[in-house]
Amino acid sequence: MDELILFIVILNPFAQILYLYELMTKLNPKEFLIVHFKASLISFIIFAIFALIGENFLMKQVFQVRLASLQIFGGLIMLFIAFKYIVEGPGSNILFQGKISELAPNISLPFMVGPGTIWMAILIGRKNSFSMTLILIAIVLLGNFLFLNLYHQFQYRVGEKFNLIVSKYMAILMRINALFIGAIAIEMLVTGFENIAGKINL
Repeated sequence: MDELILFIVILNPFAQILYLYELMTKLNPKEFLIVHFKASLISFIIFAIFALIGENFLMKQVFQVRLASLQIFGGLIMLFIAFKYIVEGPGSNILFQGKISELAPNISLPFMVGPGTIWMAILIGRKNSFSMTLILIAIVLLGNFLFLNLYHQFQYRVGEKFNLIVSKYMAILMRINALFIGAIAIEMLVTGFENIAGKINL
């Protein structure tokens, strides 16, 4: 349960709303649902691969990288993102230019799949069985998918003036959420350094 909550916090649906706001204004609910479903499916496949074979095969044998190194790098990236969320807030994104059919990977890889979420997928895979790992990852992505698409339905039906008010308060929520993201990033860094230090002492 703790892993699920932490996974959702790192995935950060609130921040996704703000960074996908420009895309939401361009697409109707059906188009956005299709694009986001594809992005969620891509993310699920990547998370499942890392959760099931990432730590022993991909990390140790292929890339020859320790999990602690991923924790440290992921913590640095998340710390940088949290800092930008607090200082700069949401902004326009050039990734959403082009055909609708090409947008799903642009949503998945920058906004859903990253060092922090990959680290969480590996932790879930380490602590759970094959089937339970897939179920837990699916629950997280389904919750994220439903949250964003329900919000987009709401945004599409209300007026533009109300949308501006909502997006303004979402920006405040994102900055508050960024404080927790920054704290999680510090925890990842500390844990990563502790793991490396422990192995060196051994």
